[in-house]
Amino acid sequence: MHRLKFNRLLLLLACIGLFLYLGVSMLYGLRDEEPAAADMPSITKQQAADSAATFIRQRYELHNPQTYVVYQSKKERSGYFQKEHLLEAYTKQYGERFPLDYYQVSVKDATSKRQFEVDVNYTNATIIGWHENLAMTSTKPSSPMSKTKADTLAKLELRQMGFDPEDFSQLDQIQNDSQAAPMTLQFEKRTQPIGEAKLNVRVNFDQTNLTGFNVSFGLPDSHLAWLNQQDDSASRMTWISMGFTLLMTLAAIVFAIIYRKLIKFSRGLLLTTLFFLIYIMNNVNMYPAFRVMGGDTNSEEAVWFTIIFMSAVTVLLGISLYLSLVAGIGLWNSIGQNKWTAWKEDKFGQDVYEGMGRGYLLALFILGIQQVLFYTGEVKFDVWSVNDPSDSVLNMLEPRLFPLMAWVAAISEEATFRFLGIILFKKLFRNNFIAILLPSVIWAASHTQYPIYPVYTRLIEVTIIGIILGYVFLKYGLITAIFAHACMDSILMGLSLFSLGHVSDILAGILYLLLPGLAGLGIAWLHGKRRKPPIPGEPPPRLEVL
Repeated sequence: MHRLKFNRLLLLLACIGLFLYLGVSMLYGLRDEEPAAADMPSITKQQAADSAATFIRQRYELHNPQTYVVYQSKKERSGYFQKEHLLEAYTKQYGERFPLDYYQVSVKDATSKRQFEVDVNYTNATIIGWHENLAMTSTKPSSPMSKTKADTLAKLELRQMGFDPEDFSQLDQIQNDSQAAPMTLQFEKRTQPIGEAKLNVRVNFDQTNLTGFNVSFGLPDSHLAWLNQQDDSASRMTWISMGFTLLMTLAAIVFAIIYRKLIKFSRGLLLTTLFFLIYIMNNVNMYPAFRVMGGDTNSEEAVWFTIIFMSAVTVLLGISLYLSLVAGIGLWNSIGQNKWTAWKEDKFGQDVYEGMGRGYLLALFILGIQQVLFYTGEVKFDVWSVNDPSDSVLNMLEPRLFPLMAWVAAISEEATFRFLGIILFKKLFRNNFIAILLPSVIWAASHTQYPIYPVYTRLIEVTIIGIILGYVFLKYGLITAIFAHACMDSILMGLSLFSLGHVSDILAGILYLLLPGLAGLGIAWLHGKRRKPPIPGEPPPRLEVL
């Protein structure tokens, strides 16, 4: 039985973190802030599919529609209104009819092979827009509809969608590559702009009928240019992080060879296998997200090609993780420090047990610091974020599997940027702070493509967390660092399941909050039950025959 030891310093830090987290949450509640960019869905995906299928079946007389539902978000529109503090005005004026977040349903007729993308309000199942996906339709267009007839049908549709056609001016007709290609008309609302953003309507036609009606907002060129510059900066930082991580992996190969006599190469296999299995499962689980990233033209084959490609990348990441683990063992052993207790050591079970406890306490502290950083960023630096459909639990086959990725992040990032990174830079600079800071910056740069703006604020936030985890690693070792990271991410990911609202999701969220503790207790118990190696000179155990 492992003894429970209370670390007064960590208890104090956990209390401080909890106080900061709750205090900042209260400040958020007291602020006269704009409404959230989106609520969670009030309808199921099946209800959205039924609504879209009924709409297309009735409008285009399709008889056997097949559907697939994904979550979508108007990220650029949401970002502009948040950046300019116009979200409340948009929500009051257009939020109910044209929400920023919605379900998109692909509706394909098995007979005619026509395919439509239908946008469905995910709070009330109303249709907010649609268009025929011509790239996925096998029928060839004939001569386009006349301009007069198209204009008449467009104005009728505007009125049916609740607009006054007289309040719209027609923009230049969109030119298509071929005269036989379907016609597209675009209109702009003259009144009630939101800031500099004016409501636009895009209407598509084939040779006989209206095939698309989509509402958008013309955002200022200055905002779009700023957004592109931010995304370019995030992309550059990500590539720089990948470059330095590759250099660290190459260094790991060199040092694994140099210190091979100090390394037991089987030690990193279990963690690498765990990383690989969870990551591959997550790649398959993200099937809907990959459909979103591919756009309208993403075929079934293209999605599976993406999953296979990402799985191949996962194999390379697993190799990098393994090299980080084995090289880290050799490098730390070369200076006489054991930062990762082995299973065969008697204190392994106690280290896991204590590391689990420390992990929860440190996670509370880090979450409190993170909450303060978020609040300071929003109040002092106008930081804002948008929802990203490619990284949402709403675009996963089984959202309740997503929090397992907490262990992937904890194992791979702590192994690479703490266990390996710190000792590499420690050998270069002979200074603990620099050895912690530099891999923390490299780690943070890989997180800047999350949709949080301005992107440099994410670099600062994750660097600070990396510095905390770096000192945790130096004081307590790899096991505690992994548990601290896993506890922090498990809490955040587990709470994300609560927002889905179903009892099963809430229960799953609670399970993930407890999972690091269950894992720590289980591993420690198993270690205590193992058969210990015999003491030299001790007679072997007798075999009793009943």
